[in-house]
Amino acid sequence: MEASVQVSRGEESQQMENTGHHLRDRVDYAQRLKKLFDPKSVAIIGASTTFGKWGQLISSNIVAGGFDGKIFPVNPKSKEMFGLPVSRTVGDIQDTVDVAFITTPADTVPSVLRDCGRKGVKGAVIISSGFSETDMAGKDLEREIVRLSLENDILIIGPNTMGIICPYADLFATGSHTRPRKGTVAFVSQSGNLGNQLIHWAEQQGIGISLFVGSGNEAMITCPDYLEYLEHDPHTKIIALYLESAGNGAHFIEVAKRVNKKKPLIVLKGGRTEAGRAAAASHTGSMSGEDAIFRAACRQAGILNARVPSGLLNLSAGFSSLPLPQGNRVGIVTLGGGWGVVTADECNEKGLVVPDIPGDIVEAIGRHLPPFWSKGNPVDLVGTRDPYAPIVAVEELMKWDGVDAVISLGLVGRDELVRFLIQSTSKADPDMPQEFLDQIEALSHEYEEAYIEKMVEFMETYEKPIIGVTMARTDKGTVRPLPGRRYSGVFYQTPETGVNVLAGMVAYSRLSGLTSAPLPSL
Repeated sequence: MEASVQVSRGEESQQMENTGHHLRDRVDYAQRLKKLFDPKSVAIIGASTTFGKWGQLISSNIVAGGFDGKIFPVNPKSKEMFGLPVSRTVGDIQDTVDVAFITTPADTVPSVLRDCGRKGVKGAVIISSGFSETDMAGKDLEREIVRLSLENDILIIGPNTMGIICPYADLFATGSHTRPRKGTVAFVSQSGNLGNQLIHWAEQQGIGISLFVGSGNEAMITCPDYLEYLEHDPHTKIIALYLESAGNGAHFIEVAKRVNKKKPLIVLKGGRTEAGRAAAASHTGSMSGEDAIFRAACRQAGILNARVPSGLLNLSAGFSSLPLPQGNRVGIVTLGGGWGVVTADECNEKGLVVPDIPGDIVEAIGRHLPPFWSKGNPVDLVGTRDPYAPIVAVEELMKWDGVDAVISLGLVGRDELVRFLIQSTSKADPDMPQEFLDQIEALSHEYEEAYIEKMVEFMETYEKPIIGVTMARTDKGTVRPLPGRRYSGVFYQTPETGVNVLAGMVAYSRLSGLTSAPLPSL
């Protein structure tokens, strides 16, 4: 850990030299962020109707996203935009402004901040680029905007950010116009572009979001400040971070360790290699430290590390939708034998245990299966057509105190294969009654929905996670929320993804002291 602190302090010195970052009262920052993320009025400085310009991207997203506070476009050359009156400067607005979104060129930002200070604006999201991520002149300019913001008591996000998304305030203010549903996962990303892509994937996969922040260059507000805010945010239960630099590594680990005990923290660290570190320096102006040291420090603090963006997203889906496992013992229910074999292998390689099941459970499951079934764990359903067999198998494992989680393979996704079968049948046998085929398709869909509902019911009854793996490609997303339920169905595309997520959840339980099971191999 000491090595981590030493390297990180070197990064901190470099960051302060680059940006003029002042280590002020971070708790004060965290408290003040609430108003920035739940504003009642916003100004877009540099608002535009020119398609594709940042002023147009941000303005149109806020308006179309349904923000129900007051919106004030600011542009000296226009009188009306998006059906709203336009002010020449922020000082001309005849009302209070909680947050200003600044999209004007970098060299104009100091004067804009002075105007905001005179107006009494207390929060600014600086979209503009051209600061410490560029050259020494950009670094000097970043120091200047930090100095001006401190003088005028303005909290700034960025610069060089793609914006923020605050679903509970109906505020969508990013260049990407994805609008995810309200949920419990907060994303903080030093890369706005990668962060927006993650948010887009999250929306596609049904993962609900409590907050997204593209933190950009972090000239004033840094990752630990966001963590301290999210620690007390009632909407956030899971925090996902994309970092290129931890800045003050000692402070980051201290805050992250504390927050992680309350809310799982998942980190994707960019700049693991020389090529990545060079790219990070030109991207956000950050100095990336030694990856092995950073990962070791995170592991000691109980923080999970994802190695790729999809891993960050998959873990977010699991943590946000499933109960935490209390151990590392896994029951497997599979529609076909091969899937069970590779899943058992993956579990063993990740330090998860696939225990033998007792005779009474074998007998209970066997009542719904032919005599040649596997009679063990994994439970091979041998492609049964008995609609009760999968449900009985999962529940028998869930209520047994010998397993802490269940992986269900291939039960969801058959709906798509049934549709393919119906299409082929209709084409090959025109005499087949369409009414009969429609009925088969409807029954298949109803069964899948009922199965998902049962899985969620079992999780709420037994407080153990059920990790689903789909049989086929699906357009319904990874997370299947059900109205009024605490948990959601979660269905990944591959067995290895499901096992990796379960291993991560077991690791969090172990590192956080929730279980004494051996630490999985991540």
